[in-house]
Amino acid sequence: MRYTGRIGRRLLTPAARRVLVLAVVPLGAMPASAAAQRWTVSSPGRRVVTAVTQVRAGAPLRLKVGRGGRRLLDGRLGLVTSRGPLVRGLAPTGWRRDRISQAYRTPAGKRRLHHRMANELTLGFRHGDVRLRLRVEVADDGVAYRYELPGHGAIRIEGEPSSFAAPAGARVWLQHYRSNYEGTYDPVRLGAVEPGRYGFPALLQLGYGNWTLLAESGVTDSAASHLTTTAAEPGVLHVAPQGATQATRPLATPWRVAVVGNLATIVESDLVDSLGGRAQIADTSWIEPGRVAWSWWSDSLSPTSFGRQMDFVELAASLGWEYVLVDAGWDPAWIPQLVAEARRRGVRVLLWARWSDVRTPVQQAAQFDLWRSWGVAGVKLDFPQSDGQERMAWYDAVARSAAARHLLVDFHGCTVPRGIQRRWPNVLTMEAVLGAEHLKGPDDAMTPAHNTTLPFTRNAVGSMDYTPVTFSTAHRHTTAGHELALSVVFESGLQHFADSPASYASRPFATDVLRRVPVAWDDTRLVAGYPGRGATLARRRGASWWIGSISARPASTAHVPLRFLPAGRRYTVTIVTDAEGDGLERITNTVDASDTLALPLAADGGAVAVLDPR
Repeated sequence: MRYTGRIGRRLLTPAARRVLVLAVVPLGAMPASAAAQRWTVSSPGRRVVTAVTQVRAGAPLRLKVGRGGRRLLDGRLGLVTSRGPLVRGLAPTGWRRDRISQAYRTPAGKRRLHHRMANELTLGFRHGDVRLRLRVEVADDGVAYRYELPGHGAIRIEGEPSSFAAPAGARVWLQHYRSNYEGTYDPVRLGAVEPGRYGFPALLQLGYGNWTLLAESGVTDSAASHLTTTAAEPGVLHVAPQGATQATRPLATPWRVAVVGNLATIVESDLVDSLGGRAQIADTSWIEPGRVAWSWWSDSLSPTSFGRQMDFVELAASLGWEYVLVDAGWDPAWIPQLVAEARRRGVRVLLWARWSDVRTPVQQAAQFDLWRSWGVAGVKLDFPQSDGQERMAWYDAVARSAAARHLLVDFHGCTVPRGIQRRWPNVLTMEAVLGAEHLKGPDDAMTPAHNTTLPFTRNAVGSMDYTPVTFSTAHRHTTAGHELALSVVFESGLQHFADSPASYASRPFATDVLRRVPVAWDDTRLVAGYPGRGATLARRRGASWWIGSISARPASTAHVPLRFLPAGRRYTVTIVTDAEGDGLERITNTVDASDTLALPLAADGGAVAVLDPR
């Protein structure tokens, strides 16, 4: 189809459009006499409509988002800079519309082939001698906007009046802000949220089947943001950067993102990844997602012992897992030998380190070169715990330095993903979650309800290193089936299975699942669920489908219509679910696309179903 984009009254050829997308060009002229202004842009499928308004000349800009004829979000726009606040007195100077159509691949994630399709509106403004551009991108699964400051010279971004407000009665799942994001997402009526700081992402239920997930993407060398609420404006979520950003123009701020749709839209959306920026690694063939044997959870002293680490190498080899992680306490004297022994068994080694060990470029070069010379495949970097500008730039710098040496990266004690996995696909996972390490002791927050909230919140914005499938803890409130199902329900490009060799050996039905379960998927579907109650996800790898279902409710049955299967093809389905006495049982059958699969779920339980074509 021939494309024509518009700048003012001019039409663009396809060749001109390519230049337009890649370069800054003059904006179309604005009517000089205009007072009130309204600019609208719809998504390609016209599901989502967004308007930017200025009720009178010089008034603050507002953003309005609607879906299906209902207004869902309303917010203020603007920047506060060292050159003054760019809020009131903004004079429109032009506008431009573009279409965006991209396909890109990632080694891991909700799927490996992604399609970014959106319509984009760029508005130009002037405030004295400072120019501002507002770029609004609208896709069928949501809306994003960012600010651009053209020109040259140093400038400091000191804050934003940007905000999101929702209709009265909206319900929101928020996490109190903490630098490692290891908290629960607690539901509350939006108007009753206590004044304070809250982390991205935030999930809102807006009524009439509409939901939105507020997030951030494209943070590279600026401070990341969180959300705040005040007593003066109940029900309004304000965007608050984590400190000022020192920058040089031209610059673009991170994207403010609202995934918009139903709960399936939230779970399946790639919008946050898509806005993270183009991949900075040309050849990604060396980036291999995989399952990881991790010894620290079941035996915290084991990383100090070569022999104990070899036990976990043997575990990984016996189950066909790709990696073993050596956590805090390892001795450089025996790591090269461990790497060599593991390699002979088809297993690669990941190493834990503190973020401060590779804080500077000099440290990164020295340590990464050393570890790579040992044959190490990747690193787990712990405790960065900051969203400030310096630390956000560090994430990118580390990913770049590691990629130059073909090292995989897992960030722990860290911020949430903000599109980094598209930009740096060697970053296969990040923690930023209240995960299974908290099950080493009693923790009242580690509930089935917490697990069933994560697919709609934290895991919806990127790979999540929860370190699941911990059968042996005395502190879990879940069933064995629930624990096993986390291997499918939770997505992570490096899936660290946390229990001991003995624990897994005692559950052969579980090990049969863990021996086969993928960590890189070709498709992801939400079958059913509600945060805090349950989640049933279907994921495809090749021709096989994997279904994971977890519950935080009394015993029930999860019904899974198999309409996503190809018509006319039969599948062998193998179900592993709960049995008496915290055991597991296995059921096999034959199904096709006309069937509805019934998964029996114990109270706070779970199940895994594997569908293989016959």
